Amino acid sequence: MGSRVTNDAAFVDQLRAATRTYLDAIDAWESSYQKFYRMPAPGPVSSDLEAEHRAYLAARRDLPQHIPNARRLCLKHSLRDPWPALLHVNLGGTTPQAGFAPAIGRSERALIVQSLDDLESACRALPEVRVEKPRGLWRRVLDYFA
Repeated sequence: MGSRVTNDAAFVDQLRAATRTYLDAIDAWESSYQKFYRMPAPGPVSSDLEAEHRAYLAARRDLPQHIPNARRLCLKHSLRDPWPALLHVNLGGTTPQAGFAPAIGRSERALIVQSLDDLESACRALPEVRVEKPRGLWRRVLDYFA
């Protein structure tokens, strides 16, 4: 995030875009990983996953810049905070015999989408208009001389 965003609604739009990019990069990595029979192994990824891995790393570098402000907004509006767990992803950590389990499950994705929607509605809400009570005659006289 190059420039500091002062408007919370604009920040939520940026957070939504960064989150979407991150989740799309994870999905692309996992779909490419499943094309071949692979065993989980530490170290560098294979050559056929390099492009997807670079996209994932770029999205992973971008998202943590948004997390502190997202957590602040969640606390400000008393919303659930799903953001710290989003970065703890283990790609390619399962064997083919164990079956496919996505790195970020449906319930986590639903929680992230709900949090983004709640943040957007909270940040775009109109501020409350304060209506003053009509002042009495005595208060108007005192305000005139004050």
